[in-house]
Amino acid sequence: MNAEQVLQTDTLKTLYFTTQDTVLMADGTLQTCDFDSPVVGDIKRLVKANPEQFGFDFEPDLLVRFTPRSHIAQYLNDIGQEMEAAPSTTLLQQSETATRAKRVLEQAVLKGSSDIHIELFKHHTRVEVRVDGRMIELMKPIGEYEYGELLIGYLFNELCEDKDDDFHVGTINNGRLSLVLDTPEGKRETQWRLAYIPAKDKGGQCTLRWSNKETSIPTLDNIGWEVGHVRVMRDFMNSASGICLIAGQTSSGKTTTIAAALSEMKRQGRSINTVEDPVEFDLGVIQTSVTAKQGQDNHFNTYTKALLRHDVDIESHGEVRDELGAMNVCRKGETGQIMFSTLHTSSALGIAHTLNEQMHVPSALLAAPDLMKLWIYQTLVRTVCPHCALSLEQAKPAWTETQTTRFAVWLGSNPSLNPDTLRFRHPDGCPQCIAGEKGRTTLVEMVVLDDEDRAFILARDYLTWLTALKAKGFKSVVDHANLKISRGEVDIFSAAGRVDGLFPKDTTAVYQGLWEEEA
Repeated sequence: MNAEQVLQTDTLKTLYFTTQDTVLMADGTLQTCDFDSPVVGDIKRLVKANPEQFGFDFEPDLLVRFTPRSHIAQYLNDIGQEMEAAPSTTLLQQSETATRAKRVLEQAVLKGSSDIHIELFKHHTRVEVRVDGRMIELMKPIGEYEYGELLIGYLFNELCEDKDDDFHVGTINNGRLSLVLDTPEGKRETQWRLAYIPAKDKGGQCTLRWSNKETSIPTLDNIGWEVGHVRVMRDFMNSASGICLIAGQTSSGKTTTIAAALSEMKRQGRSINTVEDPVEFDLGVIQTSVTAKQGQDNHFNTYTKALLRHDVDIESHGEVRDELGAMNVCRKGETGQIMFSTLHTSSALGIAHTLNEQMHVPSALLAAPDLMKLWIYQTLVRTVCPHCALSLEQAKPAWTETQTTRFAVWLGSNPSLNPDTLRFRHPDGCPQCIAGEKGRTTLVEMVVLDDEDRAFILARDYLTWLTALKAKGFKSVVDHANLKISRGEVDIFSAAGRVDGLFPKDTTAVYQGLWEEEA
């Protein structure tokens, strides 16, 4: 095989590597191992629009010939090797790299992605996206290092409006960009937050977060909470002062929840300000987007301190990351404001430990009367596709022995559940979903703090506190997961991947089985 027989431009190579089943030869023929490949039509349209670029006429049509997949793979492998050996100065074709970048972003947007991961390895590039919390390939792995290096470099050096520095493969970088793209809602401006971290062998990873993906702000009644959860939040929103902290992992809907609350509170006779990194929703209130450059750790807190002079009634800060940020939130709560903020921890009770042990907020401050009022933990879990969902009888034959055992134990610990209402994802899915699931719903737990809770926080007696909460009727995120599983909204095995403790664990059996031989 000779890669010189294959026509090569950055645009063509992007198409080649997308499906890795079709190439355009120098004689004007298309060689493919899949006549139904969408790339066949893409290349035809490209050549028809730019016949002079390729040196042959389109009339009457490009000839399409079948070629074994192994031949296509060899062509692409040869192209990758040529690229590694080529001088870097021949690679900087900005217009075609721009086309490649836009294509990657647009494909991700049309799939409904929340994040794009461009992973740069020694001899290849991977592009994956997160859809409904699941990582999937946007395209097959590309056998070129330079493909990813140029793509990431273009994103930072040409598209970023705000970045730490020009892109260098060995240096951490952060930035933001805006680009008008075709989306499922039509053509609009999309905003992205970029982060790059270097890796071994001159590799690295660039992660792009689509920060304005949502075009509208949901109401509290439509974020997956139960009626009681919404009632608790509205009680807090109508209080005179105090702090609401929302915890969860990255992409767990924390910002969306706060946006829903603030949107409901605006224009009700109280002044609202937010300080965010970055602004994700247009709330119709005064929102300040803060960009912290490297070496400016206190930059965010400078803005929050400035708001002390602005007669604020309701204030929302972005994620609490350190002691200074945590103390700022507490300070604002003590001044008679309603405060919202977020942080990363694994439970509502864990907020106390995180603030006290990791961020050094004194227990006495956390337990101050009427300061901390509402702590929330939430996570997002994929929902079962209603078009192809399976009943228990339909799903069980495909289960592993481990799944069967775990389900039996779970069902035994929840005897009031009706197995007939359970639904499970179809492993093969349908045209309406990905692997049997479509969309996500929220699982949530809340601690409405009272003086008894504050006494446990002051004593740092977290295990006894949990027992006391359960005695009062506390509903954990596991309880909420079981509720939505019982309704047929969520697959139990998908939920178990997001919620610790969903399957009861017998640690004695675990230890006894450590040295068992496989059957």
